[in-house]
Amino acid sequence: MTNPSRMPFRFLRMLLPLLLLPAPDPTRAELPTGEKGVWLSNAAGERVRIGTVHFTATAGGRTAFRFRLDETRFGEYFLAMRPFRCLAGPVQHLCHFPFGGENEISPADLTPLEYRLIFLHKKPGTLHLESRNGLLWRLRPEGERLVGRLYDADLDPIIVPQGDMRRPVTDAHLQEANEASHWLPRLVIE
Repeated sequence: MTNPSRMPFRFLRMLLPLLLLPAPDPTRAELPTGEKGVWLSNAAGERVRIGTVHFTATAGGRTAFRFRLDETRFGEYFLAMRPFRCLAGPVQHLCHFPFGGENEISPADLTPLEYRLIFLHKKPGTLHLESRNGLLWRLRPEGERLVGRLYDADLDPIIVPQGDMRRPVTDAHLQEANEASHWLPRLVIE
């Protein structure tokens, strides 16, 4: 019979080798290759493919990408004095806000792709877009795919140019989003 007072020590002895494993290094993560779908989803099981990204490995451990919005799923809306492509949902419209000129990423720097996936959200009946209603997903490699964590974003630095126009949205402009307050808060590229 096993002595119950020795059980925690046995468990710790088994767990110790796992605790000593090095943490995953994002610079060693693999990025997808070829064409992958960009999917938005929610906890209710809705899942919508909003576009594709074509990835091509380049020199120096970087990867070139080309994002293409699936325009058949998006309606054209004239908002804020310009046309936007919006995905119409029952409680929220997601309007693509294409931004960014960089087209290469690395496992440690996915910001250029994050900028191509910026959206603004609005209620279905409203006619205006507010720069403080931005949506930005911070991406991370996860196996053979990229997974995004949603942030509410103030896009004012893009609308009213300030600072580095290549990457004007900083952590100060982001707040982790409450998934329950958004229609399709989850993003995955696979």
